Amino acid sequence: MDWTVSERSFEPGRITANGNKFMTGNGYMGFRGVLEEFGKEQLAAVTLAGVYDRVGDKWREPVNAPNGLYTVVSANGCKLSVLETRPLAHTQSLDLRFAMHRRETVFEIGEGGRGTLTAERFVSMDQLHLLAARWTLHCTADCRIEITTGIDAAVWDINGPHLLEQQSRSHGGALLSTAVTGELGLPVAVAELIVFGTAEQAKRVDAVIELDGGTALRHISIEAKAGETHTWCKYAAVYTGLDIEGAPAEGSPDEQAVRAVQEAAATGYPGLLEAHRRKWAERWSRSDCIIEGDVEAQFALRYSMYQLLIIAPTKSEKVSIPARGLSGQVYKGAVFWDTEMFMLPFFLHSDPGIARNLMMYRIHTLDGARRKAEEYGYLGAFYAWESQDSGDDACTLFNVNDVFTGRPMRTYFRDKQIHISADVVHGLWQYVTFTGDDSILADGGAEVIWECARFFYSYAYYNPVKRRYELLDVTGPDEYHERVNNNAFTSAMVQETLKIALQTAERLQDKYPAVYNGLAESYADGPFLDEFTAMLAHLYVPQPDPDTLVIEQFDRYLQLEDVSLAELKARIIHPNEYWGGGNGLATTTRILKQADVVLMLHLFRDR
Repeated sequence: MDWTVSERSFEPGRITANGNKFMTGNGYMGFRGVLEEFGKEQLAAVTLAGVYDRVGDKWREPVNAPNGLYTVVSANGCKLSVLETRPLAHTQSLDLRFAMHRRETVFEIGEGGRGTLTAERFVSMDQLHLLAARWTLHCTADCRIEITTGIDAAVWDINGPHLLEQQSRSHGGALLSTAVTGELGLPVAVAELIVFGTAEQAKRVDAVIELDGGTALRHISIEAKAGETHTWCKYAAVYTGLDIEGAPAEGSPDEQAVRAVQEAAATGYPGLLEAHRRKWAERWSRSDCIIEGDVEAQFALRYSMYQLLIIAPTKSEKVSIPARGLSGQVYKGAVFWDTEMFMLPFFLHSDPGIARNLMMYRIHTLDGARRKAEEYGYLGAFYAWESQDSGDDACTLFNVNDVFTGRPMRTYFRDKQIHISADVVHGLWQYVTFTGDDSILADGGAEVIWECARFFYSYAYYNPVKRRYELLDVTGPDEYHERVNNNAFTSAMVQETLKIALQTAERLQDKYPAVYNGLAESYADGPFLDEFTAMLAHLYVPQPDPDTLVIEQFDRYLQLEDVSLAELKARIIHPNEYWGGGNGLATTTRILKQADVVLMLHLFRDR
């Protein structure tokens, strides 16, 4: 069955889309699906997981590293680049089975002559800091080949620049580009090394090195004969200051990067590729899902699983999966509730180690959640709607511009989507119950669960007339309806959090009494188990209407206008107007952005 996604022509208008479509990665970094001659204008990017930077008052976002695989080839003065020369034929493809990006492009190189350029590359799943590529160029006529290749430090950023003090040098046969991030002063180093195929071909290579700021390039000239095929391999490695935390003996990031490409060259491309393929074969053996009788669905499912596999943190428990994965800086590289709700189940079934890493990320960012709760005047932990490395919320108060006035519109994603803390607790408990590994509770998970329960206790309103706790002024997953009362999804998730908080206490008392006693002592002044029990007994959670069996999404939802989607769209004045917020098209209707009652029924289908 086909595992390959491909395009058989070059269309300039597809450059950005193909950058996403042909992505490769390994959880440490993502490499956009660009062609080798592309630069920042074409959104070439090596996006690093967990490395963030902020410039001034702009949005904080992940850092893109310099591109160590940058290469432009010319023949007889004609650039063999799709950006400058129309190709006679072109194919770009991605092999999902082994995460291999390939291209083959045919150019005219003179009177009747042709040059066929092929390149394949992978982001190593065996050595997470390493990228490797292999090139071939076959010419049907004598020509002078010129290759410009090395490290391109002209990095694409949305809200940059993020790399300062950029420098480059040649070291130990390798090129090296170094910089530091502006906000945290974190070192970033990229090394590159190139090896030509045969000793005879290597003798005919004339190379000149050019260093300009952080950019380091080789200009290579070859006198090629008709019918010859020239082959070369490139190795690039990326290290940052985060990689030497706890392991200073390994050397600085630049030392590690240079050593990595030297060792890669000694191993050789075939050996690196074989190790990479073994890792991918192992991952697919645990995660592949077979659909019989529907080829289109089978391919779509595998493509989706591939995207999860290239962005999952296989080694680090201090990063998670951000929106848009590692494809760039859109969505600020922030981690949302989507990770626990929609991605965690895949890893629970296919790779519990990654599932644990995802939940450990929430444990490591607990202090950020505490700071957010304190900022709003609550107890416990209010997790970030848009979480980055520290757990502090990257979500701004003004996320949308009014297209009619041009003014920023106040939104309440950050303030009122309190269900995020319950989503984190749900994910933790899913991991514990699915794997049986309750050690994560002793490793900080219990503290997360109890702090989230304490947050909800301090957020809830006790209605003395109705004698119940209610959750007022919240925004559920359906962001078209902000600041509603008793959102069914939110209330059900908070109820679940309280139950889990009590179950966690029982589990710790039984298996980790010392951990329980230490934490319980810190909560001696409450609110703690007694308060959780009382709130659970009296928490209002919307139930099915006895006549219709419909669960109302929030108080008075069914009093909103019942309008069809087609009719609502007919009311649009501006194609980019926002449908939610205070005056959005959908705000006073039953039209939803996310069907959160349906999700609630899925999560609690046993009820």
